[in-house]
Amino acid sequence: MQPQTHRHDLPARVLAFLVFLLGIGLLCLVFGQAWALFHAPVAHLPLPVPPGAAPPPAASIGVALADFARQLLLLVVMTVAGSLVAGKGIQLYFSTHSALSTTPPPAP
Repeated sequence: MQPQTHRHDLPARVLAFLVFLLGIGLLCLVFGQAWALFHAPVAHLPLPVPPGAAPPPAASIGVALADFARQLLLLVVMTVAGSLVAGKGIQLYFSTHSALSTTPPPAP
């Protein structure tokens, strides 16, 4: 007896794979933004200070640090969101396979 093919599960598998790719795309976006963040100079904070110039005031250092912390927190949140979306895509994809393997054979 040949195994049954379940063509009606194909849309579910395709949707699950697209959800997985969406999660991977979000993670790639996060890594791209992290790369740009860590390679860009700090806004509103001229470092290194030229010789003979006054160092930046403490308020501008605090503002720059708070802005960096905000951007870093957004990267963490986006990383978690991308990981959850990719994980859900994998879970959905494998749940379609487990549903195929547990389908009972038709009664004679």
